[in-house]
Amino acid sequence: MSENFAAELHRRATTALQAGRADAQGEGERVPVGQYTDEAIARDERRLLQRHPQPVASSAALASPGAWLSLTHTGVPLLLVRQESGQVQAFLNVCRHRGARVVPEGSGSEARAFVCPYHAWTYKPDGALRGVPESFGFPCLKQEESGLRRLATVERAGVVWVVCDPSLAGSDPGAHLGVLMDNLESLAGLRTPVAYAPRSYEVEANWKLLVDGSFEAYHFKVAHRETIAHMFLHNLQVIDEFDLNRRLYLLKAKFQEHAPDVAGFDPRRYGNLTYFFFPNTTILVQPDHAQLSMLEPLGATRTRVHELTLIPEAPASEKATAHWDANVALYRRTLAEDYALAESIQAGLASGANDALSFGTFEYSAPRFHAQLAQQVAAMPAAR
Repeated sequence: MSENFAAELHRRATTALQAGRADAQGEGERVPVGQYTDEAIARDERRLLQRHPQPVASSAALASPGAWLSLTHTGVPLLLVRQESGQVQAFLNVCRHRGARVVPEGSGSEARAFVCPYHAWTYKPDGALRGVPESFGFPCLKQEESGLRRLATVERAGVVWVVCDPSLAGSDPGAHLGVLMDNLESLAGLRTPVAYAPRSYEVEANWKLLVDGSFEAYHFKVAHRETIAHMFLHNLQVIDEFDLNRRLYLLKAKFQEHAPDVAGFDPRRYGNLTYFFFPNTTILVQPDHAQLSMLEPLGATRTRVHELTLIPEAPASEKATAHWDANVALYRRTLAEDYALAESIQAGLASGANDALSFGTFEYSAPRFHAQLAQQVAAMPAAR
C-alpha cells in the first residue's frame, strides 16, 4: 500500500470528521420503482453482466495444471481449465457440433480430454477439437476453427474473473478492473489470498437493492445497531470513483478516539474499505482479510448471492480456524440484516406507496450507479 494512498485517505477522513458529515453531492435523487420490478430491465441487466468481468471461482479451486471446473454463471455454462502454462482459460461449455453441454457441473484435477456425451466429439484441455467420430461425414468441418469457444479471462486477487460473452473474447478483463484492482492488491495479503468459507444463497429482492445498501452508511446506526453500529462513526464515509468502479471508506469510531497521525496511518485499522467492481461485485476489506460478494440476478425480484472470504493463508490450527469462523459469522449476521431489509423493500414496491425511491445527498453514489448502469445497458449491441 502506497504512503500517498494512506495519506490521502487520512486527509479526507479528517476533513469528513471535522465537517461532521459524509461525502455529499447534489440535492438528492430519485430512482423509479420500475427499475427494481421490471422483468425486461432485469433481462437486459443480466446480459450486461455477461459483458463485464465476473468473479466465478477462486484461483485455489484450480490449484494445478490440469485442474478443471464446470459451472453455470448468469445462465452461461462455463468450463475453466488451468493450462500447462499455469494460466486459467475459460470456455463456453458447449459442444461445437450440436450444442450439448460437454462437461457436467463439477470439478477435477487431471484433465486429459473432454468428451461430449452426445456424439463423443472430443476436446483437448486447451479447448481445441481433438477428434470427431466418423469425421468423413463432415467434409466441410474446419477442425482448427471448431474448438470450444474461448472467453476473456484473468486472475486477480486470488479470484478467476471471466467475461461470459464470447463476442468479447478478445477484450482485457484486467483493463476493466483497472487501477482500483491494483490498489486492492497492494494491500497486505490480498494479491494471492486463500479462499475460505464459500457459500451461495438466494434473496427475494432485486440485486440493485443490495448494491444500494453498500453505497451508504446512513443506515448503519439503525439497521446494524445489534451488530456493528458501535464500531463506526455515524454516516461518515469518503468515496472515490474509478470510471465505473469505486472505493468507499467508512470511518471507525477509533479514528476519532485515537486521532492517528498521518505518518504510518493504516486505513484498515481505522475504517472499512469497500471496493466495488461494476456492475455487481464488492470486496469489503477488513484489518486482516476481505469478503467478496457477487450478485447474480435471477429475475427482477430474486438474486443469488455468492460469497468468498479471502484470507492471507489457510488456517493451520484450531485457533486460526476459530478466528476466521468468528469473522465470517459476524459478516453474515450483518449482511442478513441488510438483506432482510432489502426483501422488505421489495415486498412493498408493488403496493403503490412510492413511485420512486428517494436518496439523500450523502447517498448520491447509489443513484449515480443506477444512471451508469442505464447508460451501459443503452449502449449494448442489440440482442441476437
